This record gives sequence, structure tokens and C-alpha cells, in this order.
Amino acid sequence: MNNLMTSNDLTAALERGIPNCDNLNIISAFVTKPAITWLEALIVNSSVCIVGRFSPNDFIVGASNIEAIRQCILSGYKVKCLPNLHAKIYQVDEDLIFTGSANMTGKGLALVNEGNLEACTKVTPSDSSKDFIKRIVNVSVSLTIEMIDQMQEIIDGFSESNLLDIPNVWPEHIMPKIKDLFVSDFPLSKQGENHEMYDVNPSLEFAIIEANKSNFTYAQSLFKNSKAYCWLISILTEYKGDRDLGFGQISSLLHDELCDDPAPYRRDIKGIQANLYEYLALYASDEIEVYVPGRRSQVIRLTEIK
Repeated sequence: MNNLMTSNDLTAALERGIPNCDNLNIISAFVTKPAITWLEALIVNSSVCIVGRFSPNDFIVGASNIEAIRQCILSGYKVKCLPNLHAKIYQVDEDLIFTGSANMTGKGLALVNEGNLEACTKVTPSDSSKDFIKRIVNVSVSLTIEMIDQMQEIIDGFSESNLLDIPNVWPEHIMPKIKDLFVSDFPLSKQGENHEMYDVNPSLEFAIIEANKSNFTYAQSLFKNSKAYCWLISILTEYKGDRDLGFGQISSLLHDELCDDPAPYRRDIKGIQANLYEYLALYASDEIEVYVPGRRSQVIRLTEIK
């Protein structure tokens, strides 16, 4: 069993490993300037990739620092964005991997006074853990100075006094939607109910839908433009004319489509699928029909337009 480490232990281990490494992957929801200043003092000739969440709200409230991100790009680091990111992983070359609760921030790595109490661990390297990291890096969107400038223009128009008006995601001309499907792209709880992940990552599509449920028309529009709904429409269109698809058939297709690694259990897939069907009943009964023929399980099909 791997032993737990404090953020001080993690920082010390990284300070031993980073100066001599060839490749460094840092996956962290939040990134701030003290951590980047610390990192730059350690880097010699390493290839560096940093993946963060980098939502508008993160920059405005100071959870991440946009100037630190700009400096990373100018320093030649690869910086990427994954809107539903919550993981914190530090990979030094191939075989030194740490994970835990510590973000790439001054408080997360105990680089400033009154740092956070974090718990981290050294991960035994395996092909699956390395593939998991590669998948996160590969599906993330690369940031450029031009994109950072556009982000800066948007956040300059907001302040902490009007946080409720801050968008959870960037406009698509700045941040194109990631096409790969993950569990977090689906409703993690029943319609009308909150989920703890929605509080952790309010930029998730169904977190945004729930936050706007009092405005039915807007919430319906958000739902019909969600990745989960668009995927389902594409599947039903593909099979239209052949047969209506049962609950188990949709579960199987969804299992094959999800990019999470490790792959979720089928019972978990059935859970998010059942949640999705509740949203269908509320927001999309005009386009998709879910019915139960006889005593069989639920069957789904596109609604015929009359």
C-alpha cells in the first residue's frame, strides 16, 4: 500500500525529481503564480505540459491565475484546458507519478504561509495509469497567447461583485467543445437534484442546466445542446428505420463510446442513463419518446414529426 504524503512531502519529492527529468506532466484543476514561479526555478531542459480547468470563474475568483498561464506559454510550456477537470496528477518522466488533493498552487504545494492540508500519494506506475494520463492530455484543448488574450478581454468585464453573471464556460470561438464523451458529460444525479461534483465543477453541462432550471426555456435549450443529448440523437438517427433501441442496447453503445479510463462499471452507466431519461421526459419529449412495450424494459425512439 502506498503511504500518504503531505503537500510538503510532495513538494520535496518533486524538487528532487523535476531538475533531472526529460518530460513533466502536471494535471491540476487550478494553477497559480507562486507554483509557476517555483516550477520555473526547477526546470532545466524539460518538456513541460500543464493541463488545467481554467474556467472564467476560476480566473475571476483567483483559483487560477491567467498571467501565470500566459507566462507558461511564453516560456515554451504546453498548456492545455479540460473544462471538466478535477484530477491532480504530477508525472515526472514515465515512472514517477503522484496524485492526491494538491493543486498546482501556492497553497496546494505549501509554497506560501498557511498552505492547505493536503493528502497525496506516490502511484505505482502501470500501463493503465500512464494511458489514463495520456488520455487526459490528448483530449484537452491547447491554449495559445491569442486565446489567453481573448479570455482576458472577457474576464476584465467582470468582478467578484457580479459573480452570478459569470459564464461557466468560454464561448466556442475561444474554447471549442471537446468531442470525446465522459461520464461527467451525463447527468450524475436525477433531474432536479444536485450532485457534489456540480459544486466542485460548476462548468459541467448538467451543473449549468440545474443552475438554470428555474428558466425552463433556457434550461431546455442547454439540455438539447448538451453532448449527452447530441450523442443520443445521433445514435437514434443512425438506427432509425431499423429498430427502436432498448435500455440495454443504449447502455452497451454508451459503454463503448465513453472515454473514461478505467472504463466505468455497467451499473454506473445504467445509472447515468436512467438520469438522462428523466431529463428527456422533461425537456425533450417533443423529439424523443421513451416507452415500455408490454412488460419489457424501456425502449427509445425519435418522435415522429406530424
